Amino acid sequence: MADWNNKKVSILGLGRSGIAAASYLVKRGAKVLVSESQPKDKINPKLLAELNALPVESEFGAHSERCLSWSELVITSPGIPPHADVMLRAKAHRREVISDVELAYRECKDTVPFIAVTGTNGKSTTTALISYILEKAGRLAPACGNIGVPILSRLDSGPLDFLVVEVSSYQLQYSPTFAPYIGIWLNLTPDHLDWHGGLDPYIEAKRSMFAHQEMESYAILNQDDSMVATTRTKAELFPFTLLPAANRGIQGAYLEDGFLCYSHNARTRVVCNQNDLRIIGKHNIENALAAISACCLAGLTEKEIEQHLCTFKALEHRLEFVETVDGVDFYNDSKATNTDSAIKALESFPEKSVVLIAGGKDKGTPLSDLIQSIKKYALGVILIGEAKERFERALREAGFNDIYVAATMEEAVQIGGKLKKGPVLLSPACASFDMFRDFEDRGRVFKDLVRARAREMASPRQ
Repeated sequence: MADWNNKKVSILGLGRSGIAAASYLVKRGAKVLVSESQPKDKINPKLLAELNALPVESEFGAHSERCLSWSELVITSPGIPPHADVMLRAKAHRREVISDVELAYRECKDTVPFIAVTGTNGKSTTTALISYILEKAGRLAPACGNIGVPILSRLDSGPLDFLVVEVSSYQLQYSPTFAPYIGIWLNLTPDHLDWHGGLDPYIEAKRSMFAHQEMESYAILNQDDSMVATTRTKAELFPFTLLPAANRGIQGAYLEDGFLCYSHNARTRVVCNQNDLRIIGKHNIENALAAISACCLAGLTEKEIEQHLCTFKALEHRLEFVETVDGVDFYNDSKATNTDSAIKALESFPEKSVVLIAGGKDKGTPLSDLIQSIKKYALGVILIGEAKERFERALREAGFNDIYVAATMEEAVQIGGKLKKGPVLLSPACASFDMFRDFEDRGRVFKDLVRARAREMASPRQ
């Protein structure tokens, strides 16, 4: 660990990761300045209270020149893009700008093995699944990072066996040396292109994690994704695939006749049948194969992996079963903030079986692939939010007319329940900020409305 005594560090952004970074550094004697671009009255009161409890300086409303000229190191929130004015000014001041993940790695790379999960979709589920299996098998391996638990808040948790870290492309952009012991890349579809300035920088940020790895590390790559599969790394490869041909390789995880299997150290092992999983969908089989790979390389036996893999339940807002109301199943997939996620959710159901609730803050992404998936899997679509007009126009132009427009989420839930065409799936393919604070708020509102409808249907009629 570095000597932080009297070292001057500026932290850009007062979020959960910013608070955790400030707390970690001041405990070690650093002088910290927290700089937040939002006005003070716009900040979550809980975060402000946590900040006020720390012996740090703070500023609000803008990132001052002083926060850059005064500091020796800058820790940034992953929300600030590289082309932001403050980043250009930091470069002019020749200040190193890093993420909290990079800081954590530098602090304990020699004492704690990192298992890092990246990808456009499925990161949180896979991160949580790996941590769950490892901890149920007796290892101390907390899930942290982009999953919502700041990584620096985990470093004082005692002697750790592993850190299981979800890493976004934002964090990797500011992680110039990060090289996990086990790196996992689930998939790649275009996302966050405005933030990165295009597709190539987005891909480069993802690939950087593997470019830094050495030969004693492992790279778990999705062989069914050509961009992921061709990633260059010095690390030992442990591929995963839904295709059975992988069992002819030296090592890797694969699906064979409905069974999740892996080969390692010249032995083939069968973990479980795909129907034994409590998470649904083809994409979750991929997530499970990636988790099996990581847990195998972390030293678990196939029996330990199977025992705990098959008891893991879906995370909140990720194809989460909510309740059956008057014979209709409701699923909350509010985390699906892009079209690729919504497509994966639809593919988790039989063809022509589901009623989709979609729409929200429109990202302006092409809809052709989503519409083809809707035509294949959906019996009806309920549209909400700012995107509803564009979605409706595109669906009708493609010949899909089983469309219902709702002004509110409450109306959407009511329509879905009354249609009785099949399970109702909230998988918006859009951001949430037009109607909700975030995707979590959207999902919880949806669940509350479904459960209120269940209570209403269960109450005796007067």
